[in-house]
Amino acid sequence: MLRDPSLPGVEVLHAHYVRYRYAPHWHEAVCVAVVDTGAAMFDCGGVRHVAPGGSVFVIPAFEVHTGEPANRAGFGYRVLYIHPGQVAELLVDAGACGSACLATLPQDVVRHHSAAAGPLHRFHQAMRGSAWPMEREHALVKAVVAVAAEFGARPVPQRSDVPREHRAVLQARDYLNAHVAEAVTLRELAAVSRLSMYRLARTFKAEVGLAPHAYQIQLRVLRAKKLLAAGCRIADAAEACGFYDQAHLTDQFKRHVGVTPGAYSQSNVSLRSRRRRAL
Repeated sequence: MLRDPSLPGVEVLHAHYVRYRYAPHWHEAVCVAVVDTGAAMFDCGGVRHVAPGGSVFVIPAFEVHTGEPANRAGFGYRVLYIHPGQVAELLVDAGACGSACLATLPQDVVRHHSAAAGPLHRFHQAMRGSAWPMEREHALVKAVVAVAAEFGARPVPQRSDVPREHRAVLQARDYLNAHVAEAVTLRELAAVSRLSMYRLARTFKAEVGLAPHAYQIQLRVLRAKKLLAAGCRIADAAEACGFYDQAHLTDQFKRHVGVTPGAYSQSNVSLRSRRRRAL
């Protein structure tokens, strides 16, 4: 996992998985992945997709999805996570049309021969190697424009952050967002949304893609990411986010993010020191 402080709203993951499987989850960021080796398989938008080596796939922010190897050989890939606001800002700055065009599922989630693969590879090389902020910014702009041009063909609804939902589900989500670290019960959530526990659980899963308890775990992991990025100790982040202990945070963090909290907390790219070592 790599993060450059000069690129807010941007994270990069370089990984190779053989047996690892992501739990159903979502990101606050748009997920743009280049599969280098093997083949990845994931469920998204009610459809199972396979992305072989050499392909590119895009998953919008807030879209629930999974992820696992498509065969025993596993897969290696490089992922750009970028906040939708950053996508819009970069595309407007570049004069590209459709500033929010990555907010909905593209018609083709996976492109086997993508013109965006080249610009994405160059951006990842800039992130992995010794590069100055301007180099990485330039590479990022070119990659985002290329991805938007290829994957952003579908029209975007007026409200692109979340789909239209049942009022009770919105109330339940708002309550969970306001009580991330608390041990909220299904009975308590049902009282807030004025539905029976059974009906709320069924409606919530149908409309959000995750059960209420899984949704709260996702919120806790996202909060833990922000705390770790700010320098918080793993044990303190676990307590602040409502996990039982550090081991519980580590288990859930790895299932949702793909790396351990320790690896994530060390993911800042040190630009000048890396430049000095290279010289």
